[in-house]
Order: sequence, then C-alpha cells, then structure tokens
Amino acid sequence: MLELDQVESGYGETMVTHGVSLAIAPAQTHAVLGRNGVGKTTTLKTVAGQITPRAGTIRLGGTNIHHLPAHAIARLGIAYVPETRDVFGALTVRENLKLAGRLAKPGSGWTIDDTIAFFPNLANRLDHGGHQLSGGEQQMLAIGRALMTDPDILILDEPTEGLAPIIIEQIFEKLTELKSRGMTILLVEQNLHFALGLADQVSLMSRGQIVWQGLPEDLKTDQAAQARWLGV
Repeated sequence: MLELDQVESGYGETMVTHGVSLAIAPAQTHAVLGRNGVGKTTTLKTVAGQITPRAGTIRLGGTNIHHLPAHAIARLGIAYVPETRDVFGALTVRENLKLAGRLAKPGSGWTIDDTIAFFPNLANRLDHGGHQLSGGEQQMLAIGRALMTDPDILILDEPTEGLAPIIIEQIFEKLTELKSRGMTILLVEQNLHFALGLADQVSLMSRGQIVWQGLPEDLKTDQAAQARWLGV
C-alpha cells in the first residue's frame, strides 16, 4: 500500500531523516516509535507532502508520490492528523467536517452523519466552534475530518497526546474499529501500550534512522530494545 525507500528529508539545511525505509501493507497498522526528536513527525510530514524529500522514493500502490504537493497526495487517499490537531477554531464542527469532505472522491463512504455516528461525542457540538471543544473532542474532530476525505491510509501523529485516560480508551476503540473495516494506518505514538495494542508491525527510530523492525509481540519481550531505543 505505502512504501518508503531510503527517504531523506529535513528543514532548510538541517537533515532529520537519513535513509528511512518502511513498507505498510494494506489493512495493516504500522507503528513508528522512538524518543522525542528522532525524526518520527518529519517522516509523517514527508509522506503527507508537507516536506519534500531530498532523496529516496515514496510509493502509494506502486506509484511514486514523493514529488507531489500535499493537496495532491490527500486527493490520492492519504489523510494526515497532526499532533497539533489543527482544527479550524473559527469554524464550527459541521463546517470543519464539510470542508474536509470536499477532498473526498465521488460516492465517499463518509458523510457528516456517518462521522457523527462514529464519534457520537460530537453530535451535540456540531454548531460549536472548534476553539470551544475539549482536547478529546478536538482529537475526535481531527480524526473525523480526516475520515471525511475518504482516505485509504490514515496517518496519525501522537493521537493520545494530552488526553485523559477515558478518552484514550475511546480513541483506541475507534481506531480498532477502523482497522476492522480495513483501514491502513501509519501511527506515531509515545504511549507504548496503546501503540502495541493497535500495531501489526512496529519500527523503532533513532537519529533519523530505522533501527529495529518487527512484530509487536517481539518488542514486548525485547527489553533491551525498549531500554535502548525507547528509554522504557
């Protein structure tokens, strides 16, 4: 579904990732884990087209996309939910969702009604501004807005950041449901328990490189890898 081959990217003259290679299979969840500042978010932004790679290739379904702008990549079926959520505070929940829906392909499987049914917490907030929502509601809106584009791949950067445990549990349940529907997910997450509970494959990053890849159950028992690369 999605493949990164020796991708290098950064900001200005500063290189952040150095030869990152990943392969995400259809209907699978791939978690990228690591300490802060190792290049995880830069990798996601590069896939989403917010950063142009200096080297390497990114392929979606076998087609090169690394040269495309972000809006073109979004139209091809990649939806990115940043760590900062970036909901439009001056727009209502309904307007946030409606705006994202303009990117969807004809006959999209996600309408506003579908999204509200998926995230019922937003049902009574449709006419509230994005700035009036709690952190958990904003995260639900950010994910719901991404789903409104009817993506083939959902990219999530730290979806549990700053959320209460009960909201984290709800987000976990919803992502598990998306997996059961066949959604392909690329996830960056600091909450190890959350990430390993969702992931089918795991990659660990350090200093802009992939340093470990394997199954979640392998990482659970690899105390040395957890200590060295995650500080657990």
